[in-house]
Amino acid sequence: MGRPTGEETARHYATAHARLVSLVAELTEDELATPVSATPGWAVHDVLAHLAAVPTDALAGRIAGTPTDEFTAGQVAERRDRSGAELIAEWTPNVAQMCDGARADLVPPQLAVDALTHEQDIRGALARPRAITAEELRFCTAIYGSGSGYTIHRAALPPLRLEASDSDFVSAHHGEEQPAATLRAPEFELFRTLSGRRGRTQVLGYDWTGDPTPYLDVLSIFGPLRDQDLHEA
Repeated sequence: MGRPTGEETARHYATAHARLVSLVAELTEDELATPVSATPGWAVHDVLAHLAAVPTDALAGRIAGTPTDEFTAGQVAERRDRSGAELIAEWTPNVAQMCDGARADLVPPQLAVDALTHEQDIRGALARPRAITAEELRFCTAIYGSGSGYTIHRAALPPLRLEASDSDFVSAHHGEEQPAATLRAPEFELFRTLSGRRGRTQVLGYDWTGDPTPYLDVLSIFGPLRDQDLHEA
């Protein structure tokens, strides 16, 4: 898979938004307060606050590059007292403009990846069925896989080959050096692993060829894999 087009980014972002709007409309206050294990320290409300804040801050010119943890925490704190409906009301008017920016190659594909990842975070926390499509899953896995390859390269490690056991996904790797190890797992599990949503024990339990140990701290672009396992429906 080559670099995603702006149209793909726009379509996946708009779809994730639409699904979350429908989901949030059904949630009680208690459900909005449900802790989200995939994003420790955040409840469903906090994940939604982050999603609403991203386009607000992007369109206001307050985001340059990858936001820091402190910046993201500030986004959430500023919206602590808003209702779910108020967060959706902030987010929705900005979606079309962000999609236009994606189509014009002014907004990176990570916008949609972030929304799709957090949608699954919320669904997992609430024990709701997955909604991500095969196309959306490949969109995310390919981008996370590329990022993982870069972090592995920066760590001066030999390439790691990623293979989905239930689809035709295979990661590319940097340069001509042959992979020193292969990780094989269902594509959804690769998606959640590469986004930092799986624990070390879980990942070690996947189908590995070669030594997995050197890769555990650089497999996800978000840093070392968590100590706690995370299981989702």
